[in-house]
Amino acid sequence: MNSEETMQRFLELFPEKQAAFQKHSEAYGEILQHPFYAETVNYPLKELLEADTDPAEIRKYCRFIEQMVFDGDEDVKNVADVTILECLSDDKTIWHRFAAYSSNELIRYINTRLLHENIAMSGVEPLAYHGRNYHNG
Repeated sequence: MNSEETMQRFLELFPEKQAAFQKHSEAYGEILQHPFYAETVNYPLKELLEADTDPAEIRKYCRFIEQMVFDGDEDVKNVADVTILECLSDDKTIWHRFAAYSSNELIRYINTRLLHENIAMSGVEPLAYHGRNYHNG
């Protein structure tokens, strides 16, 4: 999935973000992937994880992030790794709540690859695997 396909998928999953897409596109003349996804995925997901009151919406974001990681090209994966996952790891509580809603496959990727390859995440605690796979939840 390239950047355009990822954006199309994002807007299908989150049609309420169409106005943010239009505003960003008009302001910059293009979509700047890192700032756009920080505003439309990272910030809202952090708020949802802080409140921990809307599991269905949290899972929807987690599934999208997983698609970015496993189906995205290198540019898309970089946005997921650096803009989303790295920022979520800044807050220990949010990081571990995120794991509770993520699939074990994503947790495995984070623990075995991302935490070792992203120098900015070198001190981040690995995420715990769980008995349930929330990906299908």
